[in-house]
Amino acid sequence: MSSEAPPPFTERMLGMLEPAKLMTWAMSHYFRICAESVFKNGQILAPITQTRRLRDEAFGNFWVEFSSQPQRLMSPDPTTNQPPQPVGSSALIPPLLKTASGTVLDVGPGTGTQMPLLTSPSITSLYGAEPCTGLHAELRTRAIAEGISEKYYILPCGAAAAELIPALKATGTGVVDKYEDDASAGVFDTILCVRVLCSVPQMERTIGELYGLLKPGGRLLVTEHVVNPWWRAKGSFVARIAQGVYQFFGWSWFIGDCCLTRDIEGALSRAAEVDGGWESFELERSFEWSAMPYISGTLVKKGL
Repeated sequence: MSSEAPPPFTERMLGMLEPAKLMTWAMSHYFRICAESVFKNGQILAPITQTRRLRDEAFGNFWVEFSSQPQRLMSPDPTTNQPPQPVGSSALIPPLLKTASGTVLDVGPGTGTQMPLLTSPSITSLYGAEPCTGLHAELRTRAIAEGISEKYYILPCGAAAAELIPALKATGTGVVDKYEDDASAGVFDTILCVRVLCSVPQMERTIGELYGLLKPGGRLLVTEHVVNPWWRAKGSFVARIAQGVYQFFGWSWFIGDCCLTRDIEGALSRAAEVDGGWESFELERSFEWSAMPYISGTLVKKGL
C-alpha cells in the first residue's frame, strides 16, 4: 500500500534528475580509472581487455565516496535538539533493520553504512555477502568501529547459492551444517536486502534461493527501488519513460549492474509459491511518482 502524496510538479521534475546526477558521478570515476590505466600505468588496452576489473574498481570508488557523505541523506531539525535524521528513501531503512535478529545475512552490505543499525544483542551472528572486494577494507573497519567484528563475517561472494554456500562453509562457523542435512531447515533467521536486488544476476533465481535459505518463520527485510508502477493511480508514465532512458544511456554499466526497471515486488511474491505463499507479505510503496520508486517491508516465511 502507499499513503504518500506526490510532491509539487517542480519537485517531481527535479526528482527525475536524481538518477542523472548519480550516473554522472559514477561515470567520472570510471573514466578516471580508465585514464589512469592507460596514461599512468601504461596499460593501453586495459579498457578493452580488463573491462570488468575497471568497472568494479570504479564502482567501488564511487560507492565509497557516495556512502561517506551522510549529509546527502540527513536533514537537521532546527526546532529541536535532535540529531539529523535520514530523509528520502534512506528514511525507510532504520525502522526496518532495527528489527533484525538471530543469524542474519546482509546481502550486498557495500561499505557497511547501515552497520550502526545492526548492533542489537538479539543478532547472534551476521554474514555480509559482498562480491566487490574493493569495499571489504571499509566494511571490516566499520565492523570494528561498531564493536561487532567478532560476530561479523565478510563473504567475498554474491547472493547466488552456488557462491554463498561455499563461502559460508569457509567461515568454519558450521552455519550451514543443518541445511546440508535438511534443506527445509534453512540457514538464516533474517535476510536483509537493501538496494541490492536491483543488481543481482538472475534476479528471479537468486530471490528464490534466498527464500530457500530462510528458516521456517524467518523474515526477509526489504528496501528496494523498483520499476515505476505507471499503471497505478500514484505511478507515473513519464517516470517510467525516464527509467528507460537512463537504462539506454548506460545506467547499469556505470552503476554496478543496477537495473531501474526490475519488477522486484513480483519476483518476491513468486518466490514463496512453492510453499503456497508467504505467511506475511507486508510492503509499503513510496515515491511512486519518481524514477526511483521504492518498496519496503517485512516478508515472513511460513513455519513448519
